[in-house]
Amino acid sequence: MKIEAEDKALAKKDKTEKVTRFATILSRLRKERGISQKNAANDLGISQALLSHYEKGIRECGLDFVVKCSEYYGVTTDYLLGVSENRNGIDVSFMPDFDEFENTSAQTLIQASIILMNMIKSLNDTNTVNYIYDYYILCVYRGALNMAKAGILPKEMFKINLNVGRDLANAAITVEDAKFVFIEDKSRTGTDLNERTALHKIITMAEELILNKFILE
Repeated sequence: MKIEAEDKALAKKDKTEKVTRFATILSRLRKERGISQKNAANDLGISQALLSHYEKGIRECGLDFVVKCSEYYGVTTDYLLGVSENRNGIDVSFMPDFDEFENTSAQTLIQASIILMNMIKSLNDTNTVNYIYDYYILCVYRGALNMAKAGILPKEMFKINLNVGRDLANAAITVEDAKFVFIEDKSRTGTDLNERTALHKIITMAEELILNKFILE
């Protein structure tokens, strides 16, 4: 009887710890996203009071709610339950070693990227360095988005909707292209025409707005 009581006590303790881990992670994910408890509860289809109980570990939820939360916050159920520290379920150990890329187009791409990064280190022009760095990140991000849409990468890796993310990445790359134009040619001063009309003024104002908001550091 003593052993049985001890087993029950251990089982109860284990269950309590699991509920506590879930509650902590659930609350943390909501706060990371900057979502109010009221809005999160509404999105998840439960009352705010019930969500509050879940986040405090006062009540234990069902499996369906765990799955719904994993989809809502873009993490795996294992992460939510505290079983895994990996949010998206990707095991980085599946990535092959560099040596496995020998004599492949992938090796060429990797080496070209290394050359580009080394070139960045040697530059003294901060604007150019920032341009190349940001442009490279955005291109890799856009490629990863396309891979996720094709089912190669898990969608849970991305916080932003895939279609919205691609549109924003395209827009950001366009802005970076515009930045580089001004890095290449700093001689742009506007029109050479002597006549100044209302249209000239509007164009000047618009260009200044674009420069101040999106181009100039």
